[in-house]
Amino acid sequence: MKTRIIRYSIMSIVLASVLYLALGYGERSFEAYCPFGGVEGLWGLITAGEFTCALGALNLSMLVAVLVLALLSKKSFCGWACPIGFLGELFGRVGSKIFKKKTHPGPRLNATLKLIRYPLLVIFLYMTFDAGELILRGYDPYYLIFSGFGHGTVGLVSYIVLGATVVGMFLIPMFFCRYLCPLGAVMDPFGRLGLVKITRDEQDCTDCGLCQISCPQDIPVQTRVRVRDRDCTNCLECVEACPEDGVLSLRVGV
Repeated sequence: MKTRIIRYSIMSIVLASVLYLALGYGERSFEAYCPFGGVEGLWGLITAGEFTCALGALNLSMLVAVLVLALLSKKSFCGWACPIGFLGELFGRVGSKIFKKKTHPGPRLNATLKLIRYPLLVIFLYMTFDAGELILRGYDPYYLIFSGFGHGTVGLVSYIVLGATVVGMFLIPMFFCRYLCPLGAVMDPFGRLGLVKITRDEQDCTDCGLCQISCPQDIPVQTRVRVRDRDCTNCLECVEACPEDGVLSLRVGV
């Protein structure tokens, strides 16, 4: 619980900061700090020498920082800073209390559903580059929540998409992050290469499976020597859940 308290404290500060900006108190818009904006703005920067729509250099800087962090410590941004990841984790915990247990799609279905984010990434980037507008705004929970369904939303469709996403978050922990997040798709190859990762001592491991049960991403940590999985956020939930001291730990290595 100690690590979770630290994580949640950090993410609460990030969430409060985004809300502060969303309410118009900051010098910049909350959109300026979105790392995925760096991806959306690249085409306009390369072809026309300027960022698409309301995007800017800060978005690109955030993207570079997040990818560098992924190379160092996998998807730590998702597990320690992302406001949508934070909400997804909280909703999942509340949902497990309401429904008495977590909903876990089978391994094959889970793996198949994780592939959805890749075509979504391609489709939305193509539409954005083609139109010169931020098409994702109308379907992005980050924008819909913090803009209050502002400019760029698509009416009833945006409400349906956000509602379905929230329901999914209650039913399946990290639903949006697992299956739909376009930034997650961009980070995947970098996350696999992350130097700092969870490692398991095979000799002392009892294969109790508590690590997988505690993992928000449903990673079977008990079957790994080093957790190279693309969805690992180094949240350390598995480390704290492990009943054997020192079996799971963070280490540097390939």
